[in-house]
Amino acid sequence: KDVKRVHLELGGKAPVVVFDDADIAKTVAGVSEAGFFNAGQDCTAATRVLVHESIHDEFVTALAQAAADTKTGQPDDE
Repeated sequence: KDVKRVHLELGGKAPVVVFDDADIAKTVAGVSEAGFFNAGQDCTAATRVLVHESIHDEFVTALAQAAADTKTGQPDDE
């Protein structure tokens, strides 16, 4: 009857493990969202990414581009 919405911060360190058969575009999108959602201030935010060495360079390049493309600022900024 009197239930309030709350957010519990547990201070987690959510790792992401990326295997060599991963779809890089989908994984980069997921990692970007997991890392940047709520400006990364969430106990489930992706804080470390472990990538298979065979796709490491391609993944890092794609993730760096996704980070560069991330719009920051106030919602009503142009």
